[in-house]
Amino acid sequence: MNKAIFLVFMATIVCFSSGCATLKEKLPPLDVDQTAQAFFDDLQKSDNQDAYSLLGKGLSQRVSFDQFDQFMRVIREEWGRVLTDDTAVMPFHRRMGEENFIPLDVDPKKIKRYIFDVKFENAEMNFDLTLAPEGDGYKIIWFSIWGSSIYMNPKIQDKIEELFSNPDKSS
Repeated sequence: MNKAIFLVFMATIVCFSSGCATLKEKLPPLDVDQTAQAFFDDLQKSDNQDAYSLLGKGLSQRVSFDQFDQFMRVIREEWGRVLTDDTAVMPFHRRMGEENFIPLDVDPKKIKRYIFDVKFENAEMNFDLTLAPEGDGYKIIWFSIWGSSIYMNPKIQDKIEELFSNPDKSS
């Protein structure tokens, strides 16, 4: 009898899991606020793949998943995991280096910038996220990290430089 209950339980779990995966694919696209928040929710769960999937075409073509994953791993090693994030929407204005990632023909009024005050276990830093329309939703077209130089040790500075200065040489 226990085997039968176990098999029914396992079948239910499999059906539920496949249903959730199918449901996730059919959900409407995230709006700009949801996309920005989802990025940090994914990082808080250490789900670098889902966070990376929120990057726009230009940024994801420039930064490979492996580079992004390594960068996020170094941040976790040095600063610990993400504990909290508070946000403010800021008016869009171009930042140095960002212009290469802004899609052509996008109305500047549709580009949104968020500044997140992110508390880690061992640091507190600011993240800028710039989002623009892509397809049916919004994607992150640029992000930057800034804050106290106390936390920007050489290992993190090297990863930031590697992430945005050099195209991925592994592919």
